[in-house]
This record gives sequence, structure tokens and C-alpha cells, in this order.
Amino acid sequence: MIQKSFTRHCGYSEAISSPRSPQSQAPSRRLFFFHFVPIILLLLFSCAEPVDSDLPTGPQVPSIDSDASISIVTWNIENFPQQGKRTTDRVELIMDSLNADFYCLQEIQDKGALEDIVDQLDQYSVIISDETSFMHLAIVYKQDSFLPIYTESLFASNDYNFASRPPLLVTFLYEHEGKEQTLNLIDVHMKCCNDGVERRHQASILLNDYLSNKMAWGDSNFVIPGDWNDDIYDADDSGQYSFEAFLNNGDSFRFVTDSLAATGASRDASYPSYGSFIDNILISRSLFDEERHSSTSTIRLDEVFGDYSSVVSDHRPVVWSFKPQ
Repeated sequence: MIQKSFTRHCGYSEAISSPRSPQSQAPSRRLFFFHFVPIILLLLFSCAEPVDSDLPTGPQVPSIDSDASISIVTWNIENFPQQGKRTTDRVELIMDSLNADFYCLQEIQDKGALEDIVDQLDQYSVIISDETSFMHLAIVYKQDSFLPIYTESLFASNDYNFASRPPLLVTFLYEHEGKEQTLNLIDVHMKCCNDGVERRHQASILLNDYLSNKMAWGDSNFVIPGDWNDDIYDADDSGQYSFEAFLNNGDSFRFVTDSLAATGASRDASYPSYGSFIDNILISRSLFDEERHSSTSTIRLDEVFGDYSSVVSDHRPVVWSFKPQ
């Protein structure tokens, strides 16, 4: 939780009043001073404990919570927790402050450390992939608003093109205007580097075919956030090739992050050290109407915390907020 002060006090307080005139008070004041000041010093040194605080002194972590909207954050928390307790304390503060409905996380190395954070944040629960051996995927969600009814690691027996990180599917139920709604989240972490372009290309074909088949049978409301490890607008067109299956199927799928990626601006970059946008969010056709009443943004936490890249991550979180229709 956010710490609002640097020191915890014992709660000692005392009120003193006197009707004496200034002249008659002088000796008493001296006596009071010599007797009371040592007591104050004793209280300060014995009862006050310094508390480490990561509170930013400049810009603050924004809240993206809204009763009218659903907010989904994708966030690669590099080798979590890369700096141990410093990282977990900071991530807890950020998640609590942002107050998103969902956090789709990548590169979770220590499952227990993430579970400890969620235990401190009473409104949240977490589902962590069980088919990954490292760099786990996780979905943190508000447990009083969303009910998980189904979980699956997709392509667990054929995960080569997903770099041994099978996408994590969780189906949630929630209520909107008295009606039960379904939301299917698929957290992904695509292959990076070396032969990554071809493996991302193949992984996208597999995922496109899976989703198209599910939609043909009536499933809907798919949101696929994650570290896609390629920029749709890379100068070498690698992103166009990596995600060709989806980009050529615009009647069924759409990247809600397309407009952010298209700017090419470092201010919008999700991977600022390279000035690229690789943390994308894809939606299925049934959510196209919601997109018209939605917003997408990059959360520039590195402008809040000067040591963000060394303590937390080399990726910025990206959020999509939409109003259910």
C-alpha cells in the first residue's frame, strides 16, 4: 500500500494550559523546559522508526480506475523481481495506485513474490501459468467484480513457436446493467530475437486459427494483451510479417494499440530504450463497438520514478479502458 509518511509515531500527545501571568510563568517555564524536553527526546528516539518510502516527489502514479469502464493493463515486469524487495515494494505501490481491473503480466520469475504482493492488495487475486518453467505469465484481477470460470495454457504441447511460454487463457464472468457478460483474456509473451520473426509469424497463425475456430462456435469477447516482441510499424516491416495473420484479418481482429504504435514517438513507446512499441493489445470482432468508446495509453512510469528501468522494468505498462456495451 502507499506509504503517506516517512515516520511512524507513538501517538503521544499532551495539552497544557495555564492562567498565570508571563512574569509568574518564567520560573515554571524553565522548570518545564528542563524536565519536559528530555522526555520528548526519549520519545522521538525510542518510538519513531524510519520507514523507507518510494513515494515520488514529482509526478504521481495515476489512477485509471472507473466504475463505468473496464481497464486492462499489459505489463512486462522484467525478470520480476529483479531487485528483490525494492522491486516488489515498488510494484505493489504501482498496482495499488493504478487500481486497474486487470494486470496481464509477463516475465514473472518468482511466483511467490507476486502472490505476496496480491495478498497485500485485498481487492485482487491472481492466476499464474503452470505450463511455463520460467518467465511465467500471470493475470491479476479484481476478485469482487470478475469471476474466473475457466483457465487453460494454450498450445502447451506445441509451444515451440511461443518460446515455451504457452499463452494463458482465463475466461471471466462479470455483471453489467443486470446482465452476465463474458470476457476472455489471453496473456501472451512472443519470442524475441534470433529466429523470433519467423516464430512470431507461426505463433500468430496458430493463435489466429484457434480464435477463429472458437468464434465460429460462438465464443466472443477475446482480448489478447501481452509482450508481442515486435512493433507493427518497424521500419523493416518485421511486425507486419510477424502479425500478418491478424493484420490480414481485419474483419475479425484489431490491435487497439495500433494508433499508439503508429506515432513512432518515444513518448508513446512501450519499450523506451529502443523507442519501439512492442506491448500490444488485440481484440476480437465482438468488441469493435467497445473500441469506439475506449482509450489506450502508455503509462510513463519512468517519468515518475527516476530508477524505474533499473528497479522495475525496461517496459512501460500499456492500458486499454473500455465501456461495456
